[in-house]
Amino acid sequence: MGRSLFRTLGPALLAASGFAAPAAADWQYTRWGMSPEQVVAASRGAVQLGPPPSGKSYENLTGRARGVYTEAGASFDAYFHFDAEARLARVALERTGGTECAPLHNRLLAELGRPATSTRQPFATIDQWRDRARGNLVGYVLVGQLPCTITYSRVP
Repeated sequence: MGRSLFRTLGPALLAASGFAAPAAADWQYTRWGMSPEQVVAASRGAVQLGPPPSGKSYENLTGRARGVYTEAGASFDAYFHFDAEARLARVALERTGGTECAPLHNRLLAELGRPATSTRQPFATIDQWRDRARGNLVGYVLVGQLPCTITYSRVP
């Protein structure tokens, strides 16, 4: 995997040991605005219809598909969130194993540079990048000992 994970993970990428990005503003095999059924079909079996576990929702979006994603030594639970019209609006990747969170964060910093917004507390790191080249927002959240989460969405 010599491709930049951020780019491999698509729109606003994850980081985990080599990265490469598509020209379009999307995540991996998905396109912003897809229906849940289109996301499942595009995943070639990696994603199924169904909500994320309780507490894994974002803003006014509804989780309608979930799966597992592996890239560059890291494994993730992938949650797909949709707007009120059932169009893909956000992908959330929660690390479940493999590459630790600190190297993933460092790769995001190397790939995307200084975050547009950043919050550092003794118990939390929250960064967000505006990846204008790919038209995506990339978020990184690490709170305490919980797994880190990397999110991708279209730049508004």
